[in-house]
Amino acid sequence: MARTTTRLAAAAAAAGMAVLAAGCAGTAATATGTNTSPAAASSRALPSPFTITARYTAKSLGLNHPAALAVGPDGNLYVTDLSQRVTVISPAGKVLRRWGKPGSGHDEFKFNPGGSAIPADVHAQIAVGPDGKVYVSDSGNARVQVFTPQGRFVRQFGSFGSGKGQFLDPYHLAVDATGDVYVADDQARTLSKFSPAGKVLWTIGAGASSDPDLTGLFKFSGFDAHGRLVVVNDAVNRVLYIDASGHKVDAFSPITPGGRYVCEATVDSAGNTYVSGCAYPGPTGPTLVYDRAHRLIAKWPGTTYSLRRSPVFGPRGEVLALATDGSILKLHITLPGG
Repeated sequence: MARTTTRLAAAAAAAGMAVLAAGCAGTAATATGTNTSPAAASSRALPSPFTITARYTAKSLGLNHPAALAVGPDGNLYVTDLSQRVTVISPAGKVLRRWGKPGSGHDEFKFNPGGSAIPADVHAQIAVGPDGKVYVSDSGNARVQVFTPQGRFVRQFGSFGSGKGQFLDPYHLAVDATGDVYVADDQARTLSKFSPAGKVLWTIGAGASSDPDLTGLFKFSGFDAHGRLVVVNDAVNRVLYIDASGHKVDAFSPITPGGRYVCEATVDSAGNTYVSGCAYPGPTGPTLVYDRAHRLIAKWPGTTYSLRRSPVFGPRGEVLALATDGSILKLHITLPGG
């Protein structure tokens, strides 16, 4: 169950959720492509990276154990939950519309691949592309569905199987600035890049590489300013930067307090990386922030609201996070340049 629960994470797009990072790794070690040194903890007291400016409970939004969220170019928030629906919420916290129901047809979802009703087993990542289209990982139906912002079905790609373009358990996904889609398959342990039309461009993982960083469970939600996908491999507790050709160009080892696994990493406009742990449905521990040189600079203790996912950064300066109690938090970054 501990490994199953690490799979809960969310989802966002390069221009939609817009983890529009200025995040470049900046040490001499990274100039050759990979920083293999563990990030060292500072002995000084670490500042908090943000403050909470608003909180919306799951009950007030009509959500049943929300699983993932993404911010669209219109500033609206798109959320998946255990009820097999997508809910669209305005920046002011008003529910605008919903779509979806359990099933296998168009506009229908199966977010719990094994049929479990346990919230920790829900695989329901969501991302929004630069054109506003909404991408949902329909894991139990082994496909990705694509919708307009209003919820009209556009297309789908993927089917159950181990062949090219097929999935066993598609989960994490992100959409880059050109509309290409990146999908991680939790069961196959692969990361694949698809064209906007759903054609496979490349696949990494599944033991095809001798690099241990490229074998394991891939979790991600967005990109840095160079178009590199920011990925967590929780099998080795590493944060990776994957370029548009599928090559690892940088990596570092964040601190894992209490032996927790690392679950997700996102990047703010200053290039700082926010790394969150795993333990859902219990507290996930602190969220740690690293600068572009992978130095630990801030810490969200998570004692009041433990983050289920690292914060997501919208195109209009929005910063939001999903807490383990199901609430959605609006945040204000207090770090310089954030």
